[in-house]
Amino acid sequence: MRIASIVAAATLALLAAGCANRTGNMTIAEWCAQDPGRANTDICKQHADTEEVRMSLGERIASVLGVANRAQSTADEAMAREVRCVTRTLNRTRTGSCDPGYTLTGCTQTRYTTRAGGMAILRSINDTECRFNSQVLEVQVRCCAMGPNLPPATMVRDQAPPEPEQTGPEQIS
Repeated sequence: MRIASIVAAATLALLAAGCANRTGNMTIAEWCAQDPGRANTDICKQHADTEEVRMSLGERIASVLGVANRAQSTADEAMAREVRCVTRTLNRTRTGSCDPGYTLTGCTQTRYTTRAGGMAILRSINDTECRFNSQVLEVQVRCCAMGPNLPPATMVRDQAPPEPEQTGPEQIS
């Protein structure tokens, strides 16, 4: 009984090895192209579908990389330009605006009290000014200019915000 099961296992192993090496040393594409009658076999159909998907994905990836490369070159050109941004802090006003030659890029109410009416509503904003529905205690307006001869800016805070104070860890004894 043991000998019969060993012989059966050996026969199955040889049969599986013969089926596994169906294409020999050829690729699937070579094996399918060798005989036109093999084009309708499952393995050749699957290979053709896989190649079609691979080509489609390759074209998509190339297209996306082209867009990404154009975006990177545009960003590099923009970073090479001379840009100055300043923040103007205005008190007790209804509108925030930039100096001539600067473009408004941001407008934020930074201080308010409930006695003064609380947060104001930003009614309009464009390249030159921002307007609130009522007077605000303090508004910070971010203005940017670009070019070799940057205009002077008035009523501005330092360009870089102050660094936060860093304290070391407390000693625990």
